Amino acid sequence: MKKLIRSLIKSLVITGIISVILVLAGLLLAWKTTVSFSNGFFWAGALLIVFGVLSVFGGYGMRSNFGVVYSQSAGDANILERTKQWIADTEQSYSFFILLLMSGAELILLSVLIDIIF
Repeated sequence: MKKLIRSLIKSLVITGIISVILVLAGLLLAWKTTVSFSNGFFWAGALLIVFGVLSVFGGYGMRSNFGVVYSQSAGDANILERTKQWIADTEQSYSFFILLLMSGAELILLSVLIDIIF
């Protein structure tokens, strides 16, 4: 439960930082309509989700690379230690994906709210 709350707080912080950057960019680029701001938030959220998916693909690429698997098996680690390392690597890539997915979804939700409210 603590891990979930920590992930939610991290995603809200990421969303807040990106929101501030988007608002400043909108003011500097003279976005005059709410549709421009809404589009900016949507595309920022979509990019975060794409980066999350790419991180999962990168982690899979590393785990499926024969050279990496062979180098891990050449050391002193037994099968249990290698399996624990594989699980930790997998969990890390998927938790990063979930974090970016949550932040991206929050930004897309903000884009919808901006368009509806303003």
